[in-house]
Amino acid sequence: MDRIALLTAQYFQQVDPPSLSLPDGPALVSSTIQTAIYEKMFNEDTAWPLPPASYQTRVLKTIIAQIEKSISNTEEDEIIDSLMEKWTSLLSTPKPSALQQAQKLTYIKYSAPVSLIPVSESSSECDGTIDPRTIITSENRSLILSGGTTGFRTWEAALHLGTFLSTTRAGKSLVANKRVLELGAGTGFLSFLCAKHLGAESVIVTDREPALIEQIDDCIDKNGLERTQIQAGIWEWGMPLQVPSLLEKNDRAGFDIALGADLIYDSDIVTLLVFTIKDLFDNYSLKEFIIAATVRNEDTFRTFLDACESPLWLVRLFGISSISWRQDKAQRARMRLDAFTSSGYGYNRDRN
Repeated sequence: MDRIALLTAQYFQQVDPPSLSLPDGPALVSSTIQTAIYEKMFNEDTAWPLPPASYQTRVLKTIIAQIEKSISNTEEDEIIDSLMEKWTSLLSTPKPSALQQAQKLTYIKYSAPVSLIPVSESSSECDGTIDPRTIITSENRSLILSGGTTGFRTWEAALHLGTFLSTTRAGKSLVANKRVLELGAGTGFLSFLCAKHLGAESVIVTDREPALIEQIDDCIDKNGLERTQIQAGIWEWGMPLQVPSLLEKNDRAGFDIALGADLIYDSDIVTLLVFTIKDLFDNYSLKEFIIAATVRNEDTFRTFLDACESPLWLVRLFGISSISWRQDKAQRARMRLDAFTSSGYGYNRDRN
């Protein structure tokens, strides 16, 4: 990935400005590079979805400071007019209060890591060029917990599971042409990935929070997806799945694979989670379940593993990945992350 492409990917993912990968000084002084930065990152006619004005201001301030620092010939080198005009416009934009900013949702655009699969073998890449695969979610990065849910941001486990699914043959084969269900989807990142780029036959996105389902519904459109391919619905673990189209047909859907990321954050919900996984195998014809978890608390994680020991076989898929959808290297791999797959019960399960 070239430096402008990397910077752009980081920008739309709203990486903290000090962690941005800026081109080196001599390159930044180039009017061609500056024009590319403006067109790809700040021009409202060509760049979408633009981050909040406060974030744009911080990023452009960082870029302008680096350009000024790198100028050696004041008669020949300068900051282009379009960047300076944008800077002036941002400075005059009314700033929301800290409280307003903390409560505001914003669109985040994720760019995929470069696939480990050769271009000729990837269905989403063609004509010998790498497709800049992106996913748009609606998030609030400043909210860790709101209304009893942690689903207003995309967490590490989802990003690393997304990396596994999108950059390895084993991962891609789990989803391609399969009926996919996501539990506790939050922002819907994994579901959008499966529907938009990994060739899933169908995707059902679920969470227990109506507000998150509303966000996911909005982002289905933002990602250009068809409602015939992906649907969102409420699933309160331990209760029936609520997807409008399925309810209208009185249809109990079947799924080939179910996904879950960062679901093991509270030992109190482990019993319901394991019950729901069991329900999927018993009543929804589930063939395989993949769960990824960032291990923040060893006791909580052990509670989950112990709860699965009797009813479910768990096989470890991978530990922490070296690449990720997260473009901010400073935020990678700070906690242990594991992913497991289960294809049925440890006891009394007919595997034939």
